[in-house]
Amino acid sequence: MLLAYENLLKSVEESAQEREREIREKAKKAADDIVTGAIKEGQTSENALLDSAKRAAESERNRQIFLTKSENIQQLIRIKEAEFQLAFSDAEKQLDLLRNDPSYPQVFQSLAREALDGLANEGIRVHIDRRDEQVCRKTLAGLNVTADVIADLTTRGGLVVTSPDGSITVSNTVESRLERGKERLKKELYGILFGG
Repeated sequence: MLLAYENLLKSVEESAQEREREIREKAKKAADDIVTGAIKEGQTSENALLDSAKRAAESERNRQIFLTKSENIQQLIRIKEAEFQLAFSDAEKQLDLLRNDPSYPQVFQSLAREALDGLANEGIRVHIDRRDEQVCRKTLAGLNVTADVIADLTTRGGLVVTSPDGSITVSNTVESRLERGKERLKKELYGILFGG
C-alpha cells in the first residue's frame, strides 16, 4: 500500500510538474506574443510617426519653395516695373523734343488722319496746343477737312477731335497714345510674367 501511495504521489507530482511546464510554456508563449505584438505595434507607431514627420517635412519644404518662388516673382515684378517706368520716362523726355523734330509735320498729319477717320469732314472741332496751330491748319487743308480749330490744349503734340454734337471724342495726342501704349505693354509684360 505504501508503494501504491508512493506511486500515487509520484504520479500526482509528475502530473503537477507536467501541468506546471504546460502553464510555463503557455505563459512564455503568451509573453512572447505580447512582446511580438508590442514590437509590431511599436514599429507601426514608429512608422506612423516617421511617415507623419516625412509629410510634415515635405509640406514645409513645399511651403518654403512656394514662398521663395513668390518672393522671386515679386522681385522680378519690381525690377520689370522699374525698367518699364524708366523706359517710359525716357520716352517722355524724348517726346518733349518731338515738336522740334523736322518730321513732326508728318507725325501730326498721321495723328490727324487717325483721329479724323470715320468722322464727317464738316463741323468737327479740332482741339490742339497753340504751338501746333500752323501745322494743324496746313494738315487740315491738305486733307480737305473743314473744322473749327480750338487751341485749348497743353500737350507734347497731337490733337483731340470731337464730332459737331460732341458725342464722339477721339484723343490722339502724344500723351494719350503713350498712355495707351503703356497699358498695352503693361498687359503684355504681366502676361509674360504670369503666363497669361
